Amino acid sequence: MQASTGKMPLPIGERVDDDDERQGPSDHWTRRTLLLGALVAPVAFVAAPVGGASANSGVMATDIVSFRARLAEVAHRHRFALIDIRADWCAVCHRIEREILAHPSVLQHLQAVPLVKVDVTAMDEGNRELLAHLRASGPPTFFVVDAATGQEYDRTRSVGSFSRRDLVRRLRPFAQAL
Repeated sequence: MQASTGKMPLPIGERVDDDDERQGPSDHWTRRTLLLGALVAPVAFVAAPVGGASANSGVMATDIVSFRARLAEVAHRHRFALIDIRADWCAVCHRIEREILAHPSVLQHLQAVPLVKVDVTAMDEGNRELLAHLRASGPPTFFVVDAATGQEYDRTRSVGSFSRRDLVRRLRPFAQAL
């Protein structure tokens, strides 16, 4: 709260007009609705699949056994795989899925280097063992592996946020190697 006016601070980039000084009941309702909407909106992205990125992911791996099974499925038809360590509670993961993985240039590369999603939402024992196996601290983490062996390729790991161009740059040599 701002001490001088008692109003909630506005989001970054939000413009303040003189009309904002006149707060009526509808202003409180609108701000409350927006705030609640911002908290609930990410749930929609969990339930909705995103283009071809989700189409080839099927069941998400949540432990070492399901990860190896998923990688074996991919290895039958592909030489490489992109590992996506994600969680439902990870806001950056939702942004990556919505803005980066759904982009046509990325989807094109994911045809050659399919996405294997690792879901660590529960952070249970199986999730922790899988994170240790993958040498990852948590989501979001992306890297390219040999689909047959699971061996990670050097300089392909990304931890945290990244750009679409960066992901395409990292995937391009693997997509062209086919």
